[in-house]
Amino acid sequence: MKEFIMEFPLPRPHCGMPLGNGQLGILIWGQNKICLTVNRADYWDHRCSESYLGPHYKKLVEAYDPFDVNPIRSQFIRNKLPFSSDSFWWLSTRLPCGRFELSLCDGIKPQKIALDYNSGTVIVDCDNNKSLSCCLDFQQDILMIEDEQKIIDNVEFISAWNYVGDLLTKVAFTEPEKIALPGLCGEVQNVPEDPALAAVCAPNDYGYAITLQRGEDNVQALANAQNILKTAVFNSINKQSSYWWNNYWQQIPEISVPDEFLNRFYKFALYKFAGATHPHGIACGLQGPWVEEYQQTPWSGDYHFNVNIQQIYTLAFATGNFGHLLPLFDMLESKPFQKTMRDNAKNMFGIDDGLLLTHAVNDRGMQCGGIEVGAVLDFACGGWTAQLYWLYYKYTQDEDFLKKRALPFMKGVMRIFEETLEERNGNLSIPLSISAEYGCSFKVKKEGRYVKQSSGRDPSNQLACMHMLADYLLEASDIIKETPKTIWMEVKKRLPHYSLSEDRENPHIAIWAGQDLDVCHRHHSHLASIYPFDTLPDPSPKLQKIVDNSIDHWILRGMGQWSEWCYPWAAIIQARIGFKEAPAILLNLWKDIFVNEGLATVYLPRFQGLTAHRRADMLKPRETNEIMQLDGTMGGATAIIEMLVHQQGDTIYLFKGIPDSWQNVSFKNIYLPGAFTISAQRKNGKLESVKIKSLKGGSLRLKLDNLETKLIKLTPQQEWKL
Repeated sequence: MKEFIMEFPLPRPHCGMPLGNGQLGILIWGQNKICLTVNRADYWDHRCSESYLGPHYKKLVEAYDPFDVNPIRSQFIRNKLPFSSDSFWWLSTRLPCGRFELSLCDGIKPQKIALDYNSGTVIVDCDNNKSLSCCLDFQQDILMIEDEQKIIDNVEFISAWNYVGDLLTKVAFTEPEKIALPGLCGEVQNVPEDPALAAVCAPNDYGYAITLQRGEDNVQALANAQNILKTAVFNSINKQSSYWWNNYWQQIPEISVPDEFLNRFYKFALYKFAGATHPHGIACGLQGPWVEEYQQTPWSGDYHFNVNIQQIYTLAFATGNFGHLLPLFDMLESKPFQKTMRDNAKNMFGIDDGLLLTHAVNDRGMQCGGIEVGAVLDFACGGWTAQLYWLYYKYTQDEDFLKKRALPFMKGVMRIFEETLEERNGNLSIPLSISAEYGCSFKVKKEGRYVKQSSGRDPSNQLACMHMLADYLLEASDIIKETPKTIWMEVKKRLPHYSLSEDRENPHIAIWAGQDLDVCHRHHSHLASIYPFDTLPDPSPKLQKIVDNSIDHWILRGMGQWSEWCYPWAAIIQARIGFKEAPAILLNLWKDIFVNEGLATVYLPRFQGLTAHRRADMLKPRETNEIMQLDGTMGGATAIIEMLVHQQGDTIYLFKGIPDSWQNVSFKNIYLPGAFTISAQRKNGKLESVKIKSLKGGSLRLKLDNLETKLIKLTPQQEWKL
């Protein structure tokens, strides 16, 4: 189905049309010219990355001062960073590449971009009924540009060196080599200790072909690109692409809600998800394979494991795209990544069987964001990632995967939590950790000055994460008939589910022991026992009051520091606690604040007035401050699904998060844990029909209109209808 998506002029890469195959990324944009910003997901400078060197966790606990974060910071053993100084800091990063500019004949200008969802083909419509078609190969990293009407007059390559060359020169890069061979356009950039990259465009019988190829040096990279371009045939690539996309859309759940934006955004997000996480590609980072050319890559384009990567990949489950998780698991299980996590665990805890995943890392697991409290003491980074492994098993029921891949990772991460535990007042306690990125409290006053703290005892998100892991490991042990470790059972008995505030009149979940949610905060991690970890016990009146108070307190602290990935997370929490009106309103606010004209979610607010997050950056020109991230995009699509159907505990809830004004709503073939699919329709405000299919056989509990609960047992391939 061809669908108009965006209209020229498109003045920035991130408001353009993305094409991706999990490795090669193209952004189509421009004004009078058609610009193709190009990059590869593996285009890294791996130098200057860090691992944890020490001290031991017990020394950090001993150094802890609740009134001052500096005693802990001073303990860290720093890695040697050859290019860093007090005024300049360089760490491992993905690199910008450049763009190809297509000038058109006789003053022809591009007018709009359409997407044929069924074939993955992007059509650029121009003046006088002229057009170009762009199609991306999933196997060989080739972009084909079909120009049957011969409207391309000239192709020019604009190098990222024009924008960041002075910076790269400081860190031992040399200027790229322009390609001078007849008919070819592009450049080859050497990378000091990594493979070189050749970006090449060549004419052919159909129009033009573009590829980005790596090689041990400039000569080999260019030779690899030339060899690939010789094989490029538009018709075969288009046929292969159409076949893949047709299969993809056939299994994607359909939704229909009375909100034009949400319907449109959901489908485009699933298109973008496929391009970012394609099974033939590599693991998806913050920006997928797409990196702008006009600035150094924000946050290194790395893997942020305290929410961002999990938000991207969680979309795979309800949509049935389980194979898209495999590149992530392959990266996590690669020898370099495993070595880094094991070295981190050895240096912090003195153990050989632990996996310590830090916050912001490259594709070898090495830290890109600096070794500091928030990077190394957030053990839920590994725990939330382990949840992805467990959910893969739950949705596929693949016991071989559970035994060989999920359990080893889950056990390695749980070893980190186990090593933190100590006895305290008859219970188990985590003496020191963080609540992701919470460090903005100025509540405590000492010696006439306000102080800042970023860690403490028993953070609520770490407690919830450890309970989640214990639940999974105990269930997995039962499935594979393995004796569980005693400590997992002790966690369920003696580890608190959360820390409570000191407000006795209105008790609510705290950030950590003695630290309330004092100010607005971007991470909702203290509410992780609601989502994503879903670890609260069956609600008693006392617990329900604590949850209600926690939500009220969270709302009271406001939204003024939220960024683009915070809103979908909040909408999911609201849907799960039964707020019917708020999630849709929140997502429409999010649309106006954080979704640009190309349906890309951007990190910074598009205007002032509703959030003050990074306020100084908001005042800069849009073309120099816009940062596209995929966490908000995939999180937004997940939030839409969660409003329609989700599982809490062992129960499936239908239409729990949709407003009463949505009288007619439907969805088809959303996937559920246990290898089920579900379809349902709400008509004139009432539940009209439900269909559940079991792919592997099993049982589930279904809540109907928050009233009746049905226990449904099915054999493999059996359907149940209401």
